[in-house]
Amino acid sequence: MEVLDLTAPVQPAAVLNYRIDRLVLDWASACIDITLRDNVGGTVTATYSGQEATDMMLILNTANLTTNSLHKRTLNKLIADGKLAGTISGTP
Repeated sequence: MEVLDLTAPVQPAAVLNYRIDRLVLDWASACIDITLRDNVGGTVTATYSGQEATDMMLILNTANLTTNSLHKRTLNKLIADGKLAGTISGTP
């Protein structure tokens, strides 16, 4: 599974990376909830809603995930939107 290695550790718990723990695509509410689990057992959540979430779900619904996994796409989106900073490593 891919992991996002943070550019700078989150203190004071020495959080070094995050993995996708839960990804909820709620079409009826036009909401995407992404729960990330860190290397020390904590979690953080990122949320997209409204038209942005609907647009993302439409893209994911038709995406070819053979070379770029769902987890990697999700982590890249979080980085691109400035919600996290780091590099992605690991394999699906």
